[in-house]
Order: sequence, then C-alpha cells, then structure tokens
Amino acid sequence: MAKLAFNLMLEEPRETYIVTSAALIVGRIDCIQAEPVTDQQWAWAMHLDIGVAPFRRGGNAGSADEAASKMREAWEDWKVWAGLQDVEGAGGTTTAAVQVPIKSLT
Repeated sequence: MAKLAFNLMLEEPRETYIVTSAALIVGRIDCIQAEPVTDQQWAWAMHLDIGVAPFRRGGNAGSADEAASKMREAWEDWKVWAGLQDVEGAGGTTTAAVQVPIKSLT
C-alpha cells in the first residue's frame, strides 16, 4: 500500500488531518484541545469498513506526532488483518499484495 499521507484540512476550526493511503481514506487526526490543559490534546481514529468485519481503532494522544505514530501502528495492524503486505514496485514505489492461498482442485 502507499505510505500514509496526513492532509491538513484548512476549513476546520481546529487543526484536523485526513489520513490517506493513495485514494483510500484511512482515518483522521483532530486537535481536541488547543491549549495544553490536559495530556490528551489530540484524537486519532481509523475507520476502514472493508470486508465483513469493520476495523476500527482510535484513541487520544498528547501531540500530533504521537497521534500520527499511533495511526501508523494501527495501519500496520490493519494491513496484517487484511492479509496485505508491502512489496517494492517499479521505480522503488511501495504497493501491497494480497497473499491468496492456492487451493488444490483435485
């Protein structure tokens, strides 16, 4: 799969990022507390409703960088859950391949 991209939404009242991998919307990261009143100022959420069982992860973080790190970790978990693995493509690009078990027809 393509690397995660964190796209700043300019029209949101607080700092908000839509997280994508190529054309796939993976989730979002939101600033939920602008001032450092609490340790948990950022929320991250991953929403991938692909397949029979939705894969949802989310939580709070003390910084945007920590939220992005947690999102990347959940993204790696999702790729394993979905049966995908990164492979090197032409020109050094990273793509994902589905490992399909080969069944015997006999």
